[in-house]
Amino acid sequence: MYSTMYDGGIPPVSELSFETNPYLKRIKDTHLLNLRPILEVADKHEFGVLAANCLRPEITRGVLRAAFDLNSPVIIQVAESQVSYALDGWFSGSKFDRLNAFAEFVAKEVERLWDEKGYLIPIALHLDHLQNDDQLAFDALRAGFTSVELDFSKYPPDVDREQGVEMNIERCSKIIPELHKHGVTVEVEEGEIGEAAVRAAQSEEEILREFTKPEHAVRLIEGTNGDAIAIFVGSAHGWYLRRPIIGYRRMREIDIAIRERGFFAPIVLHGGTGLSYDAVHKAIGAGARKFNYATALADIFLRAIEKDPSGKGAEIVQKMTETERQESEAKGRKPRGARYVIGKFAEEINKLSHSVLQAAEDAVYEHARDVIINAYGSKDKAPLYGDNFGRCPLE
Repeated sequence: MYSTMYDGGIPPVSELSFETNPYLKRIKDTHLLNLRPILEVADKHEFGVLAANCLRPEITRGVLRAAFDLNSPVIIQVAESQVSYALDGWFSGSKFDRLNAFAEFVAKEVERLWDEKGYLIPIALHLDHLQNDDQLAFDALRAGFTSVELDFSKYPPDVDREQGVEMNIERCSKIIPELHKHGVTVEVEEGEIGEAAVRAAQSEEEILREFTKPEHAVRLIEGTNGDAIAIFVGSAHGWYLRRPIIGYRRMREIDIAIRERGFFAPIVLHGGTGLSYDAVHKAIGAGARKFNYATALADIFLRAIEKDPSGKGAEIVQKMTETERQESEAKGRKPRGARYVIGKFAEEINKLSHSVLQAAEDAVYEHARDVIINAYGSKDKAPLYGDNFGRCPLE
């Protein structure tokens, strides 16, 4: 039995219900789950769960369709940065308005698929990588999100790691109690994940020195009562420019250390794009349960619309690429790719033909099916969550 509260620390997460959380989006007579039940079952049965960053309606639908068809749990998420560069254009209004509209969209799609398939699957709605705007955590709560990641792992270079962990805890402590009171789970982060392109310029020794240490991970969980923990063990955001150095042994050491202290806070592996399926399997064996996946899904969508027979899709992607290049150069950084301006071109993308957008959704669907089956091993795991979820695999 795992501890629910560190003495003198932050209260544990409450049970998620309409009674504890009036902001939940109602889907028929129920609501989405938070991370705890999704990761508890994944942990007991040793599989991974896809946590998909969804920057477009077609990406969201493709991922949800795949999870429903494969009888699999799934986590739908959007990052703080994506609220600006993706949701702004897809939706309008304030950051809260965009988060609320996104949550409404997801709830409606889940209900539509439930009606179509005749069963529900376990789904969480997660705000990823909150780093700058602390208020956004409370906006996500009011918008009906069931989980939030507080990524306060970046601190000034003159601060040592131990002090950085304490700063992380201090900032988290101003947010987590309110989220936990309403049944919203919190993922915390120790160690800055970073960009794959930046990591490629580092030596192996430099990367290994930055690995999260077990004692720092344990202290962060003790101090925050976090429900999951993202750590730096070599994976990074974006496409890998070289084979990543993944610390499976360190991952296992951290997982064991947290469990030995009586906490349940499964490991989250960020930087899923480009990891081999063998690497994912090893990570699952080392204790990783939630796998963040963003870049590949966005790029699959963009490649699909580039194939538009009319040429309009390719023209839009070319304009996106050039716009992002100019914006990056103006800020003194290297170009990062068309996906970082996807919201600015939402109106133009929406004008593409239905067949082109459907082809893009289908491309995402096929890829999501592939990783659910071959990487994370969550196919047909929905019934493990209880009688309210999934179809019998024998049907």
